[in-house]
Amino acid sequence: MATDRPSLRGHLPHGVQDLFLSEASRRRQAEAVLRDLFARWAYRELIPPTFEYEDTLVIGAGSDLRQAMYRFFDREGHTLALRADFTTQVARMAATKLLDQPLPLRCFYIGSVFRYEEPQVGHQREFTQAGVELIGASTPAADAEVVALAAAALEALDVPNFQIILGQMALFRALTAGLRADDLERIRAAIDQRNPFRLQKALDAAGMTGSQRALLASLPERIGGPEVLEEALAFGGAVASAAEALAEVYRLLDAYGIAGRVILDLGEVRGMDYYTGITFRGVAPGLGWPLLSGGRYDELLGQFGRPLAAVGFGLGIERALLAQAPQTCFAPSLAPHLVVQGCIHPPCLSLVRRLRQAGYRVEVDVLGRQGADLRAYAHSQGCRRTLHCTGDSGPQGPLWQFSDERGERTVTGDQLWEEAKKWND
Repeated sequence: MATDRPSLRGHLPHGVQDLFLSEASRRRQAEAVLRDLFARWAYRELIPPTFEYEDTLVIGAGSDLRQAMYRFFDREGHTLALRADFTTQVARMAATKLLDQPLPLRCFYIGSVFRYEEPQVGHQREFTQAGVELIGASTPAADAEVVALAAAALEALDVPNFQIILGQMALFRALTAGLRADDLERIRAAIDQRNPFRLQKALDAAGMTGSQRALLASLPERIGGPEVLEEALAFGGAVASAAEALAEVYRLLDAYGIAGRVILDLGEVRGMDYYTGITFRGVAPGLGWPLLSGGRYDELLGQFGRPLAAVGFGLGIERALLAQAPQTCFAPSLAPHLVVQGCIHPPCLSLVRRLRQAGYRVEVDVLGRQGADLRAYAHSQGCRRTLHCTGDSGPQGPLWQFSDERGERTVTGDQLWEEAKKWND
């Protein structure tokens, strides 16, 4: 049956992109930097599958994340989904596969996630997320470690002038305990929007009065340092306990040396259905979206049959790369250190192998180029050095013709190694 639909062959779906050459290298370098950082903080990598049963991945996910999932069916008719986040998968693994591991579990991940959302700068429908989860500890020390590691990740990626916005969902929960769900959501939304008129109306509708109302009404304005906690600390009960826990996290972050990066914000009330304690975001000037977000979620693992406290964060690598300092050149050079004329003589191949094992990038020409043609090709690749076999030998073994910015000369293997010590990117 004929169709007028144009062919999509060779085109990419909306919201995904190719990365190649320097951009691919830059992304992989960022991943390597984070992988090394997380390992130095004693976090161990988990690699969950790219897709799972939908029934698993929707556990703990808010309505927005559920709607953004890519779903499909297997041959048995089961509904599968591409992961839209890693945290649920890590929780599943911790609750079902890591029962023999001592607590706390320190885990990290790096990989692609998929969300059917309108693409924007630094956020496609497939993007790379890196993050950590600290499972089995509910202390301020655990919270502070994860926040400090989030700051260290942004520093390692050379993101300038970033800040960590730190809130406390437990405080908001304590102030709104016992409210009906619709009243609670109206108050939360008004605080999140920093809309004092809507907030006063929501508080009226909920029938709130007295000091409880006054503190709730002031939350959007309580942004700054430890002084924003003073009224909550004097409130008593669960509100004071939540405020004291946040104050302790801040004191620990000061000990980590990063309190200057941290802004307390008691109006940070996103993720009410998910977060149970601290929440935080990493932001940078000039960007309208967070580079990372995280918090404490003590109720998720219980849904997999193993109630455990947990805190973590996820970082968008593409967004962090956009926010990098302008002078940052994160991608290592792609140029080879040396271009070698193709040769099948064992001494030539042995020399190439030895150079590669020592960490040098060596490209062997496979198109039969010689002389000026080989040098021109090397220059097109950003390389100033060429080597070709002479077929001759001297008292110290085989001889090669070596060319660099100083001209051509005949060298032995040992002389070439001395030259190689001077090579750099």
